[in-house]
Amino acid sequence: MAKNVDDIRNLVVCGHGSSGKTTLVDHLLVKSGAVSGQPSVDNGSSICDFDEEEKHHKHSIEAAVVHFDHAGKRFNVIDTPGYPDLIGQTIGAIRAVETAVITIDAHAGIKVNTRRVWKEAGDAGLGRILCITKLDTDNINFAGLIDSIKEVFGTQCVPFNVPIGQGHDLKGVVSTIDPPKEVAGALIDPTEMHEKVVESIIEADEAVMEKYLEGEMPSKEVLQRLTAEALRQGTLTPIVCVSTKMNVGVNELLEVLMQATLPPSAIPRSGKKDGDDVTLKADPNAPLAAQVFKTRIDPFVQRLSFIRVFSGTLKKDSTVHVSGARKGIKIGPLLSVQAEKTTPIDQAIAGDIVAVAKTEDLHTGSSLGEVELPAIKF
Repeated sequence: MAKNVDDIRNLVVCGHGSSGKTTLVDHLLVKSGAVSGQPSVDNGSSICDFDEEEKHHKHSIEAAVVHFDHAGKRFNVIDTPGYPDLIGQTIGAIRAVETAVITIDAHAGIKVNTRRVWKEAGDAGLGRILCITKLDTDNINFAGLIDSIKEVFGTQCVPFNVPIGQGHDLKGVVSTIDPPKEVAGALIDPTEMHEKVVESIIEADEAVMEKYLEGEMPSKEVLQRLTAEALRQGTLTPIVCVSTKMNVGVNELLEVLMQATLPPSAIPRSGKKDGDDVTLKADPNAPLAAQVFKTRIDPFVQRLSFIRVFSGTLKKDSTVHVSGARKGIKIGPLLSVQAEKTTPIDQAIAGDIVAVAKTEDLHTGSSLGEVELPAIKF
């Protein structure tokens, strides 16, 4: 677990079915060193699709919680199903995070669930990142896809990198934030995108914008500092390009996640205490406020309640108030979750995502602590 709240990043990976979400998360786990090997949805060795039904159908049925560390940050990632009849899993996951990574199949384009998760994430106030996947497939109109993304989701959607080649000729991706002077084979000229990317980032800071309009270009350090703030304000939606099959763009995605994803303090959270509105603080020393966002019936531990801690510290074997319960409930051992594997831990601080086993009085939507959090509406 992370030692500091500011070092935690919680994100949901969502999108339409078969857009490569689970494979993308598997690759992030491998690239970051959290797991080894070559996990695959196709051969049933995926880290996230561990349930036998998921292995049989070769797609996610439930949301899976995993984590990895990168550049001093702890990333808690929730991989979600992509089919509309499983949207409840995604809605629950959205309540537990600050950032949504929305995948779009480069060939199939924007589909019904792409639009749905975009709206759900926006309604929840999350920062949003678009990830174009499967750039190794043939017959891709990349420039047309970017145009359709801007038309559907807004002109604040700007590529942080663009592919060099496509299909079998895909060679890599090239940055639009720091484009090279010369690059051959880029599907869109990265230097032409640079100005729009810069403007989308610095719109989050009036002083920097004024200097830019006066002819002063912001430094790399300023752009890095403002990227997450622009994401939070909604002036920026980064588009990143990936092909997991050809191992292209995953390292670059990791760097974007490090730079752009939001910390637990970025999104205001509120609830009710004794009928009054209360604003939560992402502070381990504040009063406890946490919520169950997913419940899984497991054949071995019987029942797992997945909990996001928004404020305070949740400790193992502690007795806490739970919404809907007549008296305090004793919380058993806390578990750090890596897909199907769990590890006992002593406590979880604000920003953490953990699980509790065999606690029948906990249900999806249950609030832990004296503050009652808004119900999760599926």
